[in-house]
Amino acid sequence: MTNYEKLLELMRNNGMDAKWAKMFVKKLSDDEQAFAADDKTKEWALSKGFYPGRVELYGLTEENYRDYLPDYNYFMIHPINHHFKIWVNDKLTLKYILNSNGCQDTMPEYYLYVENNGNYTYLMDAPEHIEKNKDFIINLLKEKGTLAIKPNSGTSGGRGFMKLEYKNGMLYENNKQITQENFDEMVSQLGNHIVTEYAYQHSEISKIWTDSECTLRVIMVKIPYELPYDSSKWQCIVSFARFGTSISGGASNLSAGGIGVGFDFETGRFKDFGIRYKRFCPDGKWICKEHPDTHVVWKGYKLPNWSVVKKKIEQVCQHISSLDYLGFDVIITPDGLKFCEINTHPAADYAQVMCAPILANTNAKLFYEAHGLYQIDTERFYEMYVECQEGTP
Repeated sequence: MTNYEKLLELMRNNGMDAKWAKMFVKKLSDDEQAFAADDKTKEWALSKGFYPGRVELYGLTEENYRDYLPDYNYFMIHPINHHFKIWVNDKLTLKYILNSNGCQDTMPEYYLYVENNGNYTYLMDAPEHIEKNKDFIINLLKEKGTLAIKPNSGTSGGRGFMKLEYKNGMLYENNKQITQENFDEMVSQLGNHIVTEYAYQHSEISKIWTDSECTLRVIMVKIPYELPYDSSKWQCIVSFARFGTSISGGASNLSAGGIGVGFDFETGRFKDFGIRYKRFCPDGKWICKEHPDTHVVWKGYKLPNWSVVKKKIEQVCQHISSLDYLGFDVIITPDGLKFCEINTHPAADYAQVMCAPILANTNAKLFYEAHGLYQIDTERFYEMYVECQEGTP
């Protein structure tokens, strides 16, 4: 039995960022619950920087493990981006950063920021004709029909993303009807939240799952410079789509029970299979050839508007090219795309099943090497794990 509190302390003492150490240990706990591994497998995986369950998940062997990004190394090199990460660390700053140089159309309209103390800050897209008072949000909702409300950064106490709707005189939160009292209570708790346009997905994507928007995750890396005065060049190393399910309550996140499907960044064409977290699969089958609710098959499907979306992602990479590592969350809309956010250290675990082993990509390997990936002592990970087993000193 692993003493995770002790392991968390050791990780922090060993130099892992405090916030990321907590996430790292939680993911290890999830891994141990989802995948059974004997002591020999644990030693082999942990001493190479992997959670033990990766042996089954990735099909790790002595011959191929070097192609996969190890969990311990990846967390230890955080942060990958330098101080310019403040450009994308919160959604409001990102809106301002992308409000020029032809990138304006990549972000939804921003109407309101509710500060931590509850004060309202009306943003650039707030309609002038709607009176700025305590009823601003409900009046805005009645005009727009649908709004998105989300934490500006972090999770803001766990409330998370909310889809609000007003139709036929009724209020809805995340597709469930609520009362005016429910709405008023929600509004009163919106510290550090932003109110924005709700981005609807393309109708072609709705054919796969309609109850929530499909979000794409695209990880772009800036290829290390050969000469310091070269222009920046970017490459995609991860690209997959996330769909909600009946199990996830509509949410597209894999952590909520959604499904991820890899696609080719150059063509927008889907892989033949999707995956979901093993804990959401009572039959243990976490690879699926079709959506479990709508039965749409992945094979042969191509993302709509992909050439437009691809070009815009590449344009934004150049616009904020002082950063090195960008994890885009994207919704493909009827006429283009909208970014939900850009992450500076996105998860890269199940992505290596949906897409391909990350370090098998030459430019990806060079990128991570330049950021210290191979300077991490993975044997220390195994030693710390052993120290944290119940009954050890």
